[in-house]
Amino acid sequence: MFKRKCKQQIALILSAMLVWSGLLVSGAQAGVISSTEMIAEQQQFESKQSLKAYLDRDDVKQQMVEMGVSPADVDSRIDAMTPAELAELNTALQEAPAGAGLVGVVLTIFIVFVITDVIGATDIFPFIRPVN
Repeated sequence: MFKRKCKQQIALILSAMLVWSGLLVSGAQAGVISSTEMIAEQQQFESKQSLKAYLDRDDVKQQMVEMGVSPADVDSRIDAMTPAELAELNTALQEAPAGAGLVGVVLTIFIVFVITDVIGATDIFPFIRPVN
C-alpha cells in the first residue's frame, strides 16, 4: 500500500512538471521571413541612419532648436516614423541642392514632426494636442 501511494505521488509530481515545462516552451514561435520583407526592413534601417546622420550636423541642429525641436527628441521621432514618412524626407533631402534648401528640408522635417504629433504617434510639442 505504501509503495502504491508513493508511486502515485511521484507520478503526480512528474505529470505536473511535464505540464509546467510544456507551458514554458510553448511561448517561442518562429516564422519565415521573405526576402522582400528583409530588404524593405534593411532599406528602412538605412533610411533612418542616413536621416539621423544628416540631422546630426551642427547647422541643422541649430535650426531645429530655433524651431522648438530638441536634438534629444529627434532620434526617437525618426525611430517612430513610418516608411512613407522616411521616404518623403529622404526624397526631399536628395532633391535639395547641396547647401541650398537647408531651410526647406528642416521645415519639411518640422512639418512631419508636427503631423506625427497631431496623429498621436509622438509628443514633442506641448502645444499640439493629438486628435485621439
